[in-house]
Amino acid sequence: MISNEELVFRKLCEVYPDSMVDVTGLSYNDAGARNFIICDSKGFNYDTVLNCSPVYKREFKEKSPDALFLYEDKLYFIEFKEGRSQKDDIRLKIHEGVTTLFHFVCKHLPELTRQNFVELNLNYAVVCRASGHRDMRSSAMIAALENSSQRYSLKNLEGFIIKKTAVMEEPQQILKFLNKISAGKVTSITVFEHLGQTETFCLSA
Repeated sequence: MISNEELVFRKLCEVYPDSMVDVTGLSYNDAGARNFIICDSKGFNYDTVLNCSPVYKREFKEKSPDALFLYEDKLYFIEFKEGRSQKDDIRLKIHEGVTTLFHFVCKHLPELTRQNFVELNLNYAVVCRASGHRDMRSSAMIAALENSSQRYSLKNLEGFIIKKTAVMEEPQQILKFLNKISAGKVTSITVFEHLGQTETFCLSA
């Protein structure tokens, strides 16, 4: 039996058929005209989804996370931050992104109830560039950063509509995460540094 999460994802792909984009495009920094993560695995470009609330005269684009992935009946919103980022901006994107999804479901999947929507397994991850030199960062500190989502105070978003949040900035963490949500398809990524240099990371055998 198809899950509601997969039903929503399929409907998004049906309404926005050209929105499956590789991670390279999803993580591209338009404002700075810079690449971030080079990876050909594809996810749904959530920036293409318009808010279709009936209170507006026309559909329009609100702030939203960059991408949406489906894995094992879980929906993962992902915000790629190659450059500077502000707490309020990061949090606003998930609030407006979820609101946009709610109105999408109301319009295109009327068979799903409000309770069905609240029960969707929605997760939110911020993937950002590491600050400081990687060799100077302890694994314990990195783990704490991911597990508590403290960088953007995301932890208090958990428990209502958003089930889990995470912040990842270490390339190996990002690679493992992309490997997971791509069902094992992603086994390596190339990361652009600020000076235009690249470094490739692969999963250990």
